[in-house]
Amino acid sequence: MLELIGGDNLSQSAAALASGGRIAQIGFLKGTEIKLSAVPMMLKRAIIQGITVGHRRAFEEMIRAIDAHGIKPVIDKAYGFDDAPAAFAHLERGPFGKIVITVPE
Repeated sequence: MLELIGGDNLSQSAAALASGGRIAQIGFLKGTEIKLSAVPMMLKRAIIQGITVGHRRAFEEMIRAIDAHGIKPVIDKAYGFDDAPAAFAHLERGPFGKIVITVPE
C-alpha cells in the first residue's frame, strides 16, 4: 500500500492493511510526524518502509538514457483493469517480466 498523506491518515492505511502487508510511505501532505498504534502493526506483522524519490534533473537524465539506449521493459502479460485479481495471481506465481494492468481512459 502506498501512503502519500502521512499524519493521522496512516492509521487508516494500517487498518486497511492485510496481514503481512507493507506500507510504503512516500509523502507527507499532512505533516511529517507519524502517529500510529504499534499493536495493530505488530499483530498484522506489517512493515512501514520509507521511500524517497530523486530530483527532477535525475529523472530527466534517466529518461534520456532510456531513450538513447532503446531500453524497453520485458512485459510478461497485460491484463485489463477488470482482470486485476488475475494479474496479482500471476505476479504471485513469479512472472518472467513485468505484469501490466491497463486502466481505461
